[in-house]
Amino acid sequence: MEIDKLKKTLESLLFVSDSPLPSKKVASFLKEVSVEEVDQAFAALKDEINNLDRSFQLVQVAEGHQLVTRPEYHRYAKELYKVISKTRLSKASLEALAIIAYKQPVTRAEVEAIRGVEVSNLVQSLLEKRMIRILGRAETPGRPLLYGTTTEFLIHFGLKDLADLPKVSEIQELAGDRPSPEFLKEMEGELRRRETKMGLAPAEQAETPVAEAELVPPPEASNPEQAQ
Repeated sequence: MEIDKLKKTLESLLFVSDSPLPSKKVASFLKEVSVEEVDQAFAALKDEINNLDRSFQLVQVAEGHQLVTRPEYHRYAKELYKVISKTRLSKASLEALAIIAYKQPVTRAEVEAIRGVEVSNLVQSLLEKRMIRILGRAETPGRPLLYGTTTEFLIHFGLKDLADLPKVSEIQELAGDRPSPEFLKEMEGELRRRETKMGLAPAEQAETPVAEAELVPPPEASNPEQAQ
């Protein structure tokens, strides 16, 4: 397929796709082009859109490509779709999520040891928001659940993959028992800045308390979490 036709094909697919579009997926159903050719077409289309100086841009996120509004036009999109503000995470959620993102796979008990407080409600909230998922069980007494981040996490923060997470000098402290308050503050700040860049509302959403008895295991888990 000629490059111009391939670019137009990709553009049409991007307009109808509600999630990032991986090159491998495109090549699998177009059949007549390779993954490398799709990658080249995406790169050419990205340059073309940037040169046109439009209100949207082509970005690579969650191992795929997606058309998104440029930051300077976010407020208009938010006014039309006010529900976007509901996805903003609280400070406590961002702090817990940062620990899970950098230390995954991680148990709830490990997150609690780092934060110094109980995190059942936060973990449940992050599961419901699909920011994290259950990866399995640890080979330790009680076999506690292990948590890791999801594709929704990558999309929410505009990350290509986990390797695209911001590098922070204090990251080595995660190997210890207790990262410094400065580390947690910087991690929360990095994720908050990414939320703002992605156009989420500036007003912070408070975390809704959930009673322990009301906690419901997510779809991935067949049994309640034990011995964490």
